[in-house]
Amino acid sequence: MPDMAPKTMKQRLQLLEDIFENIPVGIIVIDSSGKVLMMNRRQEKISRVSRDQVLGGYFHEKWERLFDQGIMSEYWHLLRDRKPFQLIVHEVYPQFYDQKISAISRGAPLSDHSGFVLLHEVSPEIQRDRRGLQQLSTELEASRNFLRNLIDSSPNVVITTEETGAVTSLNRTGSMVFLYRETDLLGKHISTLFEDPNEFERVAAIASMGRGQEVRCIKKDGTPFPARMQMRNIEGDESRAKLLLFVDLSREKSMEERLALSEKLAVYSELTAGIAHQLNNPLVGVANFAGLLKAQTPRDDPSWELIDTIYEAAQKCRTLLSSMIRNLREAGTDFYPLDLREVLAGALEDARRQEKQADSIVHVSESWPETPAMIRGDALQLREAFKNILVNAFQAMPEGGDLSMVIDPNPSRGDVRIRIADTGEGIPEANREKVFHPFFTTKKNTGGGLGLSFAFRVIQNHSGRIDVRSGSGQGTTFTVVLPYPAEDGS
Repeated sequence: MPDMAPKTMKQRLQLLEDIFENIPVGIIVIDSSGKVLMMNRRQEKISRVSRDQVLGGYFHEKWERLFDQGIMSEYWHLLRDRKPFQLIVHEVYPQFYDQKISAISRGAPLSDHSGFVLLHEVSPEIQRDRRGLQQLSTELEASRNFLRNLIDSSPNVVITTEETGAVTSLNRTGSMVFLYRETDLLGKHISTLFEDPNEFERVAAIASMGRGQEVRCIKKDGTPFPARMQMRNIEGDESRAKLLLFVDLSREKSMEERLALSEKLAVYSELTAGIAHQLNNPLVGVANFAGLLKAQTPRDDPSWELIDTIYEAAQKCRTLLSSMIRNLREAGTDFYPLDLREVLAGALEDARRQEKQADSIVHVSESWPETPAMIRGDALQLREAFKNILVNAFQAMPEGGDLSMVIDPNPSRGDVRIRIADTGEGIPEANREKVFHPFFTTKKNTGGGLGLSFAFRVIQNHSGRIDVRSGSGQGTTFTVVLPYPAEDGS
């Protein structure tokens, strides 16, 4: 095999020159100040400039356009610190023509400290890869936005946390339920959302097995509410996270309580109707004997007025009991037009008569329309229902206070609203949903807890509703909403 190695220094230099000129990589050799000493044929093709135009000039001046695009800071590190670099640039304008390119640029110091070598490579594949990455990035961003919109559209609260419990995301439903903006909750521990911060740790193990757990959560404004929680562990290649789903049970619990209340009231109505029927028999005797005694007693007799009071009271009780028996079993069977102003005035008179001591220290204000506030209903039952609400208000102010009564008829709204508000001790939140339950009372020796449940049933039988707004030490407002009568009076 013949020896192909160059025999002389001249041959060696010629070989190196051939390699320098024909290697498929652009090469520029600069001295320690940045002056261009050499440039090969491939670099001329890449830059589209003759080497004679750049040799002897400074690289940073001849290729000034690259520096203006802010991509050559590594070049200065090379000159100053002799620090090698490799840089991939995309969509840049070269110095000598106006067509964007993508390229790989490398720089390294020469071993004898005499200068540096710069290598450049331009390839269509780099440009295609760049466009592919951009397309992939666009598709990835679109998928991310779609997933985010999908999660935000969920009717359930969706929260993700780190393994430590620090919140990393909150969907739009979660913001509406908990009243937190996502940015306000990020980084906070998930226990922040529980009424008892220790509850999360107690239920997390069970919830992570896919079994929903009922928990007590708390909103940003301090309002507690019931919820059902499920949790999933998310396993990644290098990280772990948790996915939590919450369902607000407030409405469901309220419906359950109302259903339970309706069932209790149905039993109560039957019980009340039965008691009323039993009471009606002796009342007939009382009324009849009082009537006979009244007829046999001269009007100028001192006892005649007392006998008349007994007779009228017995007749009133008989009428009320008869009405209760009919309407508690068959609501709306004997309704007729009535003026709510007269009903409220009579109820206030009855309440004042029953709570004489409270009446002397409670200031009562009335805001009633000048014209009749007409509805269809049973005046006796409504009078008794409103009397019970007023008595409750008087009893809530043993030290005195203010009581306001408002009648607000609104034909366009289709209802008449009666608001009775006191400045008393208020109703604790725990008792607010129980005030209409039969036999529920927090007072001692002041009745059997049937007054407000009777009022609730009467209003319900009139196709209305009764709401209560209160807080401990903040007074109480009862709002009764009754349907406005149709124009034909039906």
